[in-house]
Amino acid sequence: LGMTARTRPALQLIFAFFLGLMVTAFVGVGVYTFYPTRLETFDDEIRVLRDQQHVIRDAKGVTGLTEEEQAELSALYEQVRAVEQRKRERMESWALVMSIILIVVATLVMGVSLIGAERLPVINNGLLLGGVFTMLYGVGWIAFTGTSVLRFVVMTIALVITVGLGYIRFVRRGKAVPATAGQEIPRGGALEEFEDRIRDLEGRLAEEANVLGRKYDK
Repeated sequence: LGMTARTRPALQLIFAFFLGLMVTAFVGVGVYTFYPTRLETFDDEIRVLRDQQHVIRDAKGVTGLTEEEQAELSALYEQVRAVEQRKRERMESWALVMSIILIVVATLVMGVSLIGAERLPVINNGLLLGGVFTMLYGVGWIAFTGTSVLRFVVMTIALVITVGLGYIRFVRRGKAVPATAGQEIPRGGALEEFEDRIRDLEGRLAEEANVLGRKYDK
């Protein structure tokens, strides 16, 4: 029993940490499933253009190209550059939206962890860790965005949400849990009735003991 009492907090911590990782993985896979990058079309277009470049170069070599073929090769290079630029823009836009979605979901998960935190501490701690990990995951996608202003705004929102929920979870609830010194804890009706019956039974036993004692003395 002593070993169980010592190992239980460690097992609870491991379970909460594992639950947090599972929540983060679930959210990440779920969001990516319903909001994919869709960059395959750009890759296919680039592959076709590069194949056309190889055909022109392999036909006569770089030195044996005519002016028209060189112009066509240069045009293909420009098209590849344009497609790659559109791919980067698409990736930056997707990363920004992905970051916002993850931060919103992380906020919801951390908000759920505040419900019944005293009744289910291990589950709620796991959800809180999952929300924190998901928040970090969402903030990490901001690195792929090219706009510094939007990056700063999203990170500021994430910071405010994290600090606010942390205050509610650890500071505000922590102040509400302890009772005031000397304050009597209110008792429920059933508990009070049970205590009254116990006192009545003790009184009857005391009376019977006194009666028996008097008879014994006689």
